[in-house]
Amino acid sequence: MKFSIIIPTYNRAALISKTILSVLKQTYIDFEIIIVDDGSTDNTKEIIDLIDDSRLSYYYKKNGERGAARNFGAQKAIGEYLTFLDSDDLLLPNYLIEANQFIKRTNANIFFQLFEVRDTENKLLTRAESKIEDINNQLTFKGNIFACQGAFINREIFNKYKFIEDRSLAGSEDYELWLRINASEKIQCNPIVTSYLIEHEERSVLNFNPRQLIKRKELMLNYLFKDEKANKYYSPYKNVLYSNAYSYISLHLILANYKKTGIKYYLKALIKRPLLFFNRKSLGIFKQLILSQSN
Repeated sequence: MKFSIIIPTYNRAALISKTILSVLKQTYIDFEIIIVDDGSTDNTKEIIDLIDDSRLSYYYKKNGERGAARNFGAQKAIGEYLTFLDSDDLLLPNYLIEANQFIKRTNANIFFQLFEVRDTENKLLTRAESKIEDINNQLTFKGNIFACQGAFINREIFNKYKFIEDRSLAGSEDYELWLRINASEKIQCNPIVTSYLIEHEERSVLNFNPRQLIKRKELMLNYLFKDEKANKYYSPYKNVLYSNAYSYISLHLILANYKKTGIKYYLKALIKRPLLFFNRKSLGIFKQLILSQSN
């Protein structure tokens, strides 16, 4: 089997059937779907039982957050390549056929395809980057330019790395993995939009605990630099990565109206990397501060 599509889910009964149906509309049919129910307390299983397709497998496990659920799904997978999808996002019919053609052209072991951000009414919110070059460099200097959906990784290579299963890392576990892989492997990009990330109320950037946000971003870097190869690779860029993390924290705190702490983290980011002042991230932070003053 060529592809295993792993979908972790937790209390998304109202959304998951639409996600699964988008997978079943693929024009390339050599795949399996592995649903990992991460301890749902709603009627997720009943909804999935209504979908009759032999390529679909359902597993229930005790809640352990997304990293653990994805690793669990990878253990059950038989596909040559793994790809991950959140249970509220949508694949376009070309998702797998484009991936298969890209593999044939490049022999890539790890690559990403592009996605757009849309709302629940299918309105376009964010376009995909039109041109992505030097992914290894961008992951270091620009931050997490990809989401989990769109990521394809050879199963044997994935098993060398895996997601870290610390639940306090949830929300940054994917970026930590991409950075860790980036230190040792070549990551490529197939620059075609093949999926949609759906923005809805539960996914709002304002739905977070400030302390948890700060903890997970700092924890992400702690885990990254504990890895011997990653520590060696990113040693010249430590200040860049810390500045990226602190500016991310700053922007999201300011968006959620925690302005004082947000400014504190922006200053921490500047200390780590003064050139941040001339970066687009600073412009976004200043814009949000001005908007918060006028509201």
